Amino acid sequence: MSTLEKRPYFTRTRLIQFAVGMVVGGLAGYGVGQLAAEIRLADDWRWSDALGMIVACLLFTLGAVMLVASFNRRAIGAMLDPGDPRPAGPPQVRLARQQGWVLALGGAMMAAPILAASLGLPYGLRAAALAGLIALFIVQTVFNLAFWQSADEVMRRMVGEVSLICFWVLQGALFLWAAGEKLGLAPALSTWDCLTVLMIFYLAVSAVIGFRRGFA
Repeated sequence: MSTLEKRPYFTRTRLIQFAVGMVVGGLAGYGVGQLAAEIRLADDWRWSDALGMIVACLLFTLGAVMLVASFNRRAIGAMLDPGDPRPAGPPQVRLARQQGWVLALGGAMMAAPILAASLGLPYGLRAAALAGLIALFIVQTVFNLAFWQSADEVMRRMVGEVSLICFWVLQGALFLWAAGEKLGLAPALSTWDCLTVLMIFYLAVSAVIGFRRGFA
């Protein structure tokens, strides 16, 4: 099979994996939402905070699943190519672990500002939380660079396609919304609102393109 060939994506195995991932991520998000409601963390949440926590739970759950699966070479092989589920080799296992860390760190970084703001922490602790986020961002960037260097041509092309679509679509949407806001025709959005929309769109585009290219 050519490295640039699209793999068949409507397979029973991939559909089951996709459905299980959606159910697990949804249950994790629902559980965190219920916990937040019980301890009254979510009383002051806006729509972007609630959606941001769902995204954070989904990212963290996917990352944790990927990290656990990376210890099973057959599981990683099935994720990368369900049509030919041979055990993954060391490069594929390393790639899966890097991707798992990127996802898990992304989930933690998405949730931390929401939780820290909800707890009403004093200035010193909020500053410490921001410093921690900067450190996590640097670590995630290192994992992202390592992932890019380890990825094959198919994976790099997929990442490039996702980035291109997100850039042009979100740039256009941001311009039109900003114009409407300037003209008093659209409500104002915070930077956190914009980030939440960006992450949801990025995940949706990544899922569609990854699914079409044959990645579970």
